[in-house]
Amino acid sequence: MNFRKLVLCGLVTPLALALTTPAAAQDCWNGAAVKAAKVRDLQTILMIGALQCRATQYDVLGSYNTFIKTHRVAIAAHNDVLKTHFKRTGYARGYDRFTTGLANDRSADSIDPDFCKRTAELAGKLARSSRAEVEATAEQMHDKPKGVGKSCS
Repeated sequence: MNFRKLVLCGLVTPLALALTTPAAAQDCWNGAAVKAAKVRDLQTILMIGALQCRATQYDVLGSYNTFIKTHRVAIAAHNDVLKTHFKRTGYARGYDRFTTGLANDRSADSIDPDFCKRTAELAGKLARSSRAEVEATAEQMHDKPKGVGKSCS
């Protein structure tokens, strides 16, 4: 084997590992990232309700806007945790894909005839609740949102 092939082989293996590691690491979510994903999913449900339920008798938009104003700092902190998760795994654009996937998934849920009623009740409850109550509600909603991989903590 000549020198160029040896150097190339020596570079290809680490490069291949570097390219495959982020995808594998992306599936590993620490506790803070899972919690942040759950809060983001809850916010997404309320956002979809605010958009989809405007022409119904249920006021999700007003409660959603109050929720966002009340919990702006906590929402931003959880989004920062998610962004850090995707940057740490080498997949910075994954945040956008993750949040878009949540929105698509939750939009599909809105075809349920009771979606607007349930979402309005949820938004009304959470609009003026504490951060701890929002996080507890997000935790109770499901094991993990779509797109969250295996836990590493």
